Amino acid sequence: MAPKHPHDARPVTLANASAAEMSTVERLKHASEGLFYVQSTHESRHTMRSEIDALSAREAETISEHAKEIAKHFGIYKQRERNESGKKDGDFIFMVRVKIPAGGELAPAQWLALDAAADRYADGSIRLTSRQGVQFHHVRGHNLHPLIRHINTSYSDNGFQLTTLGACGDVNRNTVASPIDDLDAELPLDSRELAHAVARELAPRSSAYYQVFLADRSGQQIAPLNSEEPIYGAQYLPRKFKVGFAHPHDNSVDLLTQDVGFLPRVDGRGVTGYDLYSGGGLGATHNQPDTMPLLALYLGVVQREQVLDTVRAIAAIQREHGERRSRRAARWKYTIRRIGVTQLKETLRERFGIALADAEPLRLPPVLDHLGWHREAGAGDFLYTGILIPNGRVRDEVAIRYRSAIRRIVAQLEGIGVRVTPNQHLILAHVPAERREWIERTLAEHGVPFDGEVPQIRRLAMACPAKPTCGLAMTHAERALPGYLAELEREGLGNVDVMIRMAGCPNSCSRPPTAEIGIIGYGKNDYVLMVGGARDGSRLARVLYPRLGERELIEALMNLVRAIRDRNPHRLSAGDYLDQTPDAALTARN
Repeated sequence: MAPKHPHDARPVTLANASAAEMSTVERLKHASEGLFYVQSTHESRHTMRSEIDALSAREAETISEHAKEIAKHFGIYKQRERNESGKKDGDFIFMVRVKIPAGGELAPAQWLALDAAADRYADGSIRLTSRQGVQFHHVRGHNLHPLIRHINTSYSDNGFQLTTLGACGDVNRNTVASPIDDLDAELPLDSRELAHAVARELAPRSSAYYQVFLADRSGQQIAPLNSEEPIYGAQYLPRKFKVGFAHPHDNSVDLLTQDVGFLPRVDGRGVTGYDLYSGGGLGATHNQPDTMPLLALYLGVVQREQVLDTVRAIAAIQREHGERRSRRAARWKYTIRRIGVTQLKETLRERFGIALADAEPLRLPPVLDHLGWHREAGAGDFLYTGILIPNGRVRDEVAIRYRSAIRRIVAQLEGIGVRVTPNQHLILAHVPAERREWIERTLAEHGVPFDGEVPQIRRLAMACPAKPTCGLAMTHAERALPGYLAELEREGLGNVDVMIRMAGCPNSCSRPPTAEIGIIGYGKNDYVLMVGGARDGSRLARVLYPRLGERELIEALMNLVRAIRDRNPHRLSAGDYLDQTPDAALTARN
């Protein structure tokens, strides 16, 4: 029997229902007039600017719950510090996310501006995300306005403006692309240009963000200058929307987890088209069987000149037909399955004029870690190098000073470019070959492990921030995974090649469902353990243990990694071995 999806019930959509039938969030978006107003009661509303001004003047600790839903579209998450039990009883804080299409390339001045903001407005760290963006944590309310103004006005001359607009909310999120797309010496491409085009086209158009955060006090308005959203409409999308571009050699973006994903098809003369995938997403809700991680479906091949049109068309279909009463059922991954692939392809062709060609999909490439030195495409003698940043947290610790090392390199090496990878690491691009030893020496002086010094088991390991800041997290992840990896290393398992990802809740921001070993928080200190995802992202992991305590989890991890090393006679990849081995054999103790 086919699994039940949230779309089995009658959907509530823009096409068949009024705003009164929709969720509170939908009604708030509708009443906001382009994110300008906050509807506080049925008859009363005020401007979003008034709430931000109250924070800046220290007249309020945080924003209202209704304003919270609007603020997400500005890249802001309202949070509260949590104690070890998970109770939200600490100070009110904010997380601010910077949208950086394709992970950069950040010019030195842009990186240094982000670095300066970490101390000035946040907790002294720069958090790289699994969607190639940047987050600032523990931002106090009075620092929110100056931080966002700093981000938007600092060094915007590198082909795109740093901004937080659209980094969260019911819009297209940060558009991702392989960080080596144009760097790969064997096959340099230009899909990153398409990623930037998508980001520009699907950015919110309302002037509210600029009036709230970037207008001088003399320029305050009592009504929106422009509230029109030609792509999104008055209520924006039903949920977040994600677009990604893989490279024929690198699927670090996890193409099949995107709402819309593209893989270039290449022959000797260049790109001949793009394989189009749609309908991926990994979020679920515990004990809600109508929610589930799903991989994107293959639709066919589109040409470069219609890539942007295709994304815009699918966003329009989701805007019109996505579920708007239950947010659990609102993602495009459910809408596409309710509509059906055949009908969707017909709509793309006939209504939107997309020349979608039927074809067999190309094989997906593997997820690369990008670490170490690589020759860079082009005529010059340049290199790029990947630096592991554990769980994406760029900060200075007692023994390892990541932030200081990167800051010194970026400040002193003219022409360098900084890119964020989907594995939450950093790439330094355009490094003159003669500066290779200097960079290695600088990293060593700051205690930063580099390339061969990084144990294999850490190269693709990834965790989300989780507790104590994320309001959805049920457990630790970023704070827990390094300790688990250290225990595996103490058991002599550090050089086993396996991808381990951990999330504090089933939203799965760090993508555990496609990992070879995935860990998802369940309850206060319990975890779901999944196994068998594919290194190329083409297969979801299955649940091996539906619930484990922390000590049991560590023992299970040791048993699994040891089995990959010792009970794998055909030397299969970790994911293939775990996928093909029965549960009983995997749970048997060594």
